[in-house]
Amino acid sequence: MRLSILILSVGVSISSSAFAVDYKISGDIRGGYYSADRDDRNGTTNKTDEARLRIRVGVGTKITNTLKAKVRLAGRYSTDDRNENYFRLFDSIPAGDGLRRGDSTFDEMYLKQKIGNKGTLTFGRMQTKIELDGVAKKSLDTNDSPNSDIAWTDGLYLKYPIYDGWKLHALMQYNAPSGSGKLRRKPLNFSDSDSRISYFGAIEKKSKTGLWAQRGIDVTYLPAALQKDGNAAGRIEDYWAVVGRAAARWPLSSGSAFMLGGELGFASNTQTKAAAGLPGAGDAGNNAYQVTFNWINFVPKHSVGLVLAKADAGWLLSPDFRDNTDLTEIRYKWITAKNQKFEARLRRRVDSVMKTGAIKEREDVDIYLRYTYKF
Repeated sequence: MRLSILILSVGVSISSSAFAVDYKISGDIRGGYYSADRDDRNGTTNKTDEARLRIRVGVGTKITNTLKAKVRLAGRYSTDDRNENYFRLFDSIPAGDGLRRGDSTFDEMYLKQKIGNKGTLTFGRMQTKIELDGVAKKSLDTNDSPNSDIAWTDGLYLKYPIYDGWKLHALMQYNAPSGSGKLRRKPLNFSDSDSRISYFGAIEKKSKTGLWAQRGIDVTYLPAALQKDGNAAGRIEDYWAVVGRAAARWPLSSGSAFMLGGELGFASNTQTKAAAGLPGAGDAGNNAYQVTFNWINFVPKHSVGLVLAKADAGWLLSPDFRDNTDLTEIRYKWITAKNQKFEARLRRRVDSVMKTGAIKEREDVDIYLRYTYKF
């Protein structure tokens, strides 16, 4: 039985149960103005302006004192909608960043079992993320549904406290032959039968007091998922990646603080430069990093952050950072009310290495003004 059918059966059961017992409705609405300018590799330019809206509404229920369940419907829409509006229970994300404009689906359908005092074991379709703390929260590897995107994780996820505030994250994820529910960049591919299950493990500690706001390390293992030569006829190999992250915080006057954070990633095996469309022989680069500078509550409820990042062509895991790209971003955040916030972003992305056959590096400059309401 396909996993999506199994998850849908669980979701229908949950929905029925939700109206027979106590249930809670929750979700979020995010909308805003988005504008992007592209100076492309062939010398052409392009500009887009659009209003975007993402709506996610879920219903959760408590089946027993230790077992919970939830189903959530999510949709992504735009005034620049170039796709038909329709609903589908997707096995994998249909576009490079998740759902296309106009798509809607179930992005959560799970059972969550409490283990001990603070541990949980979740089965089904869920949202998983381990981000670097800051004004502009981003991740080199695990971050479902950032910005207005909609993606998901199908699988089994254990979270468990281990020692002195440190938590263990262990994930087994199912990948359909058509692809993953998480963003995985080409030439990662899941057509090989040995790539059905991928793995993620992490240990992390967060603290609201003291110097260290966050520390952690994680490992991603995707068996038989890397098309080394960029196609199915070539070599198919495993893809391993390790990420370390830390954020330090210094209190300032009047409740404000400065936070310095960073992530560093290393992939042990990458595609060839030819497969990445880059000049030269050998394999594509295998490193990625981000450094963030954050001024938290420089005025009460107002914060600003700066992100500097780079991902080599062989870094294929992040929904926030494109491969072979240097990134500079400024983010402003205003907490307008409880469960509501306004954010503004200015971002520049440029090719790290000029592609084979290109006459220049691609450069993208984009902005957004967006508002998020949670309920």
